[in-house]
Amino acid sequence: MSIRVRLFIMLLLFIILPYFLSVILIYVNSKSSIEEQNLAKSREELRESGGDLEQYAKEMVRLPYRLFNMPEVQQVLENGMLEESTEQILAFENSVETYAATRPDIRQLRFYFQRDQQTMTVYQANVSAPKPAPGYMDNSPFQALYNSKEAYMLEVPHVLENEDNVAIVPESDNTMVLPIHHKITDVLSGEFLGFLTTDVELSSFAPLLEAVTREAGTQVLLVNDSGRIMYSEESGQLGDKLNEENLADSDDHLVLREELGDPLPGWELIKITSKDALFRDARDTAWTNVWLGIVVVVLGIVLILVISQVFTKPIITLSDKVRSIEGGQMDVDLIMERKDEIGHLAAHMQDMLDRIDSHIAREYRLELEVRESQLRLLKSQVNPHFLFNALQSIGAVALRSNDREVYKLLVSLSKMMRYALQADQLVPVQEELAYIDAYVRLQNERFGAELTVAIEVEEKVKSYPIPSMLLQPLVENYFKHGFEQMRNESRFLLKGMLRDGFLVFQAISYGPSVSRQRLQLLQQEAAGGTGLRNIAERLRLHHGGAAGFHLDNLDGKGFKVTICIPIEERGGLV
Repeated sequence: MSIRVRLFIMLLLFIILPYFLSVILIYVNSKSSIEEQNLAKSREELRESGGDLEQYAKEMVRLPYRLFNMPEVQQVLENGMLEESTEQILAFENSVETYAATRPDIRQLRFYFQRDQQTMTVYQANVSAPKPAPGYMDNSPFQALYNSKEAYMLEVPHVLENEDNVAIVPESDNTMVLPIHHKITDVLSGEFLGFLTTDVELSSFAPLLEAVTREAGTQVLLVNDSGRIMYSEESGQLGDKLNEENLADSDDHLVLREELGDPLPGWELIKITSKDALFRDARDTAWTNVWLGIVVVVLGIVLILVISQVFTKPIITLSDKVRSIEGGQMDVDLIMERKDEIGHLAAHMQDMLDRIDSHIAREYRLELEVRESQLRLLKSQVNPHFLFNALQSIGAVALRSNDREVYKLLVSLSKMMRYALQADQLVPVQEELAYIDAYVRLQNERFGAELTVAIEVEEKVKSYPIPSMLLQPLVENYFKHGFEQMRNESRFLLKGMLRDGFLVFQAISYGPSVSRQRLQLLQQEAAGGTGLRNIAERLRLHHGGAAGFHLDNLDGKGFKVTICIPIEERGGLV
């Protein structure tokens, strides 16, 4: 699975899913909280509005009794319009006009006088002339009220009607009114005197219900004890029978009811709230969060693409190069022109690749040299018993001739030849020194003079293994380039010591020196014999760059070679 896919999965698991789950949880909790708060608030508002309606209804029901108690009004009601004088009728009209003018919510008043079966209409404080109404009592609401023990009755709201067809009521008045019919009786005798109908403007109910109707998506109904709708903002519903099935709680709306008391017993104030409007704010907030989440997702995808381009693409490129290395292609360039961690990693990998390549090359060259050495060894070991037997035969002849010096030389030569058979093997320093001693003994016999050759090697150094034939070429180099040129003035010193985790050998030849130019060529391995180059190459093969090989001309007084071998690397044992 690529890094880019993992980034997309992380974006999905740790940002997108938690975010949208939180949006859903917040929306669900908000809906529940809003519903609970709305129910509590609506119940309180319904209770207050119901109390205001009851108070208003009580006021409108009791208000006509103030009019009935006026003497001039009471007298006309008892005697009828036809029996009273003009002055008494004028006093009655003035009282009625004053009464109507004090209540702007009263649209119309209609009097019915039972004594002379006359009617009179009062429209906005204007009084009409009396009119005969012989069949007035036959109308259903009045007949029902007359036969009832109740003193008043509320009729279903309707458009204002000009029952008496009087001129003061304009035909264009389509005001919705709630008729309140009062039965007028003599207090002392109980005699029926007539009716008073008060048409109250239905709009006067609106301020009382403002608390429960101001919310969007809310409908308020006032239903009487017969299930008829007495108030609604939709005039087409007035007077209709309430459909309880449509009113039941559903997923679309909430319904709250408040039962009213006197003077409206059995009436209900019903509030219907649309859930769509109720949860609109929560839904809008949720959608805002959803769109915000979509923006976050888009930004996250863009961020992932940017990260993929800036970070994962170099990693993929580096990974492809590493795969090519796995396939055996070692000449891959891993270096990147980046200064961040990826560039640092690529640089380290390039360094590691170079080291591996160098190590492989060194091992390859070492293996080639080993094979060549083995080949040379095999060639040198052609019938070795014959050579040693021949030397022993010569030694026996020397002993029979009583020539012990020749015998000693043959023994030294034999030791040297046996040691040479161990070419390029690791041998203790002690064995290398013994080989050098045998070589010096032969050279001493050759030149027939006392040679000035000193070997100063610390005892603790002698047990450490080194490649065979490593130090002998230095001694041989002295005899070839130093002793032969200045026999009487030259001398040779070989020192061996331990210094800071290194075996340090110094071969100092006092006598002829080399020029600075030739010393530089020797240091660059551009000049010199096979011996020095052989030593330098074998040190690199065995120890890489950890070993040291230094040349010095001793300021014209001789020549010094210094060899440093790490004892923790291969070629030295700890």
